[in-house]
Amino acid sequence: MLNRCVVTVRAREPFLLWLHSLPDPTDITLDQVNQDSTVYLLPDYEDDDEQPRLLAQYYDLVFEDQLAGWWTDQRDWPEKRDLLLFTRWFDVGFHSVVIDLVDEPLWDEE
Repeated sequence: MLNRCVVTVRAREPFLLWLHSLPDPTDITLDQVNQDSTVYLLPDYEDDDEQPRLLAQYYDLVFEDQLAGWWTDQRDWPEKRDLLLFTRWFDVGFHSVVIDLVDEPLWDEE
């Protein structure tokens, strides 16, 4: 078991509307956006009451990663990217148990 939690992030309708409003809009659907959604490893936690604190601490990094995954021109990103906007644009799921079943070391490309 890893000393991390997993956070899943799935786009909601307002994010899709933003995608459709970009200078080079796409016909993508919400189902297509969420087909292979990103998961993030965050520090582990003992109690579910800690989830809001973790989200407040890391949402900005996740928000920027989600935006950059679809559109790299930051001039078109929302200026005010606060936690409220993040939770309007994305559904977040916390999973406290992360078990690594692979018998090889973890590595990071960066």
